[in-house]
Amino acid sequence: MRTYYELLKYLYSLFQSDSRVNNVVTGDFEEWKKDLFILVHIDITTSPFIEQNNTALSRFLVTINVLDIRDVNKADVKDRFWHNDTRHDSWNDTLSILKLARDKTIKEYLGNDITLADASGAERVTYAMGNGLDGWQETWTIDVPDEFTAVC
Repeated sequence: MRTYYELLKYLYSLFQSDSRVNNVVTGDFEEWKKDLFILVHIDITTSPFIEQNNTALSRFLVTINVLDIRDVNKADVKDRFWHNDTRHDSWNDTLSILKLARDKTIKEYLGNDITLADASGAERVTYAMGNGLDGWQETWTIDVPDEFTAVC
């Protein structure tokens, strides 16, 4: 069964194809917090097996974080709306990357049999590390045909 690997390869190439993305990673948060940003973290969390139209599918729940590091202006001037940092720029850029990847996955499914069955809707996230990381997180439900399982 290669569906897990096929999905990882697809997601990796999907996000690597965006010139704004510097790294696409998986694994523990502590492993990648010092990488170059903008960073995409992919975490496949569950995989129930389902049958749909007499076809066996592997359904994966994939949590995707798209994050950028926040640059802070050291000046004392504090703008209460825009703040003294790049958080809004980070949220704008990372949301754009996530949305483009979601749209490509929806449109390209006929060519690769990977189907985006559902998306949770993006949630804004902030992690307090150094200056901080700002971005968006979304969980995708992705179906991949299981070519090695025959359904009677």
